[in-house]
Amino acid sequence: MNETSRSETSIATKTMIFFAVLVAVLFVIHYSCNRYTKYWGKVVGSAIERDMCSELFNHYQKQSYRFFDENNTGKLTSAITIDIKNISTFLYFAPETILDFTVRLIGAFTVFFIVNIWFGFVAVTVLGLAFLYTCYFVPKIQRKMIASHENFSDLNSITEEALSGIRTVQSFANEELELNKFCKLNEQYFENQKVIHRLGSVLNSGMNSFIITLIPIITIISMFFVINGMISTGDLITYLLYVDILIGPLFTFIGLIQNYQESIAGYRRFFDLLTVEPEISDSKDSIKLDNIKGSVEFRNVSFYYSKEKKNIFNNLNLKIESGEYIALVGASGVGKSTLCNLIPRFYDVLDGEILVDNINIKNIILKNLRENIGFVQQDTFLFSGTVMENIRYGKPKSSDEEIFEAAKSAYAHDFIMGFTDGYHTQIGQRGLKLSGGQRQRIAIARVFLKDPPILVFDEATSSLDSESERYIQKSLEKLTRDRTTIVIAHRLSTIKNAKRILVLTNEGIVEEGTHEELLDNNGVYTGFYRLI
Repeated sequence: MNETSRSETSIATKTMIFFAVLVAVLFVIHYSCNRYTKYWGKVVGSAIERDMCSELFNHYQKQSYRFFDENNTGKLTSAITIDIKNISTFLYFAPETILDFTVRLIGAFTVFFIVNIWFGFVAVTVLGLAFLYTCYFVPKIQRKMIASHENFSDLNSITEEALSGIRTVQSFANEELELNKFCKLNEQYFENQKVIHRLGSVLNSGMNSFIITLIPIITIISMFFVINGMISTGDLITYLLYVDILIGPLFTFIGLIQNYQESIAGYRRFFDLLTVEPEISDSKDSIKLDNIKGSVEFRNVSFYYSKEKKNIFNNLNLKIESGEYIALVGASGVGKSTLCNLIPRFYDVLDGEILVDNINIKNIILKNLRENIGFVQQDTFLFSGTVMENIRYGKPKSSDEEIFEAAKSAYAHDFIMGFTDGYHTQIGQRGLKLSGGQRQRIAIARVFLKDPPILVFDEATSSLDSESERYIQKSLEKLTRDRTTIVIAHRLSTIKNAKRILVLTNEGIVEEGTHEELLDNNGVYTGFYRLI
């Protein structure tokens, strides 16, 4: 082999090595960029989902009781679990897909128009028709998607209610009734989904047909131009290659449109919930009170739940001294619980004002106000978790020793230590592994730990056995000592302990006094007393 041949071989070898290295480098670059964009795209999507969930959950917690009265739990839960997931998925795929589609679309159409303007017009016409076709179907799909989401929220709500109340359902043998309710909503959801799938199939099939039609149209026109010598075979191959480059992103874009329908329906629901202004919030001039004594006063208070209903209260006036123990007595629906719920601003009064330590509660920082009020309710709510976690809920930063002392004060320590895991015993959803008396004593221990100057007690002993009632009464005697206490009374023992008894009717407070004084009056209270 002569020198020239060896030189050419050497150059060819070096060229091959160069291109091999170049291909390897390009592979590494492509792999790294693709991995980087995929990873960070999903991370950004997950971050958006995290922030939106946190923002909406925080917004929920700022709402008044009225908001939750008017919105079912299934709808509120679906907004966090389903709607935001759809939004974040769309936001992850959309930028990458749109950017890729736009760049390839601009590149392809630039080549079409530069080499042969007629190819550009053909491509624009076909894609323009596809765009108009999409615009016709998108609003129809969106409307059905919103209705489908509403159905799904109702399904969530009825499922949650049925499973949470499964003991009640089974005790009344109403499984078939619940199944029928569920199947009815499930059928509505299915029918909406069928319409969505039908419209989606028409949209996708039409779009696919438009795109696929682009290839033979350009091929036929190109062959005509080649036969007549207007373009070269190389130009024809170039056109077909660019059409092929455009087809992939177009199909991906069609999938993005489908995802857009779900995300925009979810976004509307998310935005609608997020734009609901909290009915109750701190004013600019709100102050924090230290060492609240606990006096409470109602001045000309009027309140109703909705404009269609008559007022629960009209110009109600009531003054409770610091440390005073009062009992509320009255028929169901006269406003005993409502009166108590107005003090921590679970609802806001419509007229008049409520004062704590002679300061309007609307001028007290809401968190500060509620930190100084303890509730022991008839329907005790405990969270899933351990006994210790539930007691600590009253004061999250409390020590174990403080929790033990609170439990002892509530006469709960002994039965807690009787559990295999003691304070670390898992109590199940809503504390269903505990008896009613045990749940009440843990709830009372939680309030002992909170140590509020104002106590609201919705009598919970009415449904308990005598032994549980005795323990709870003993713990309440400790808990109410030197605290402003308002009790919704159902038991004679609670009424007799009160320094003042208020009798409520639809006309407001019609009688007040001690047990003996009210009996001597032989009025409304005497009638209630005979029923106890």
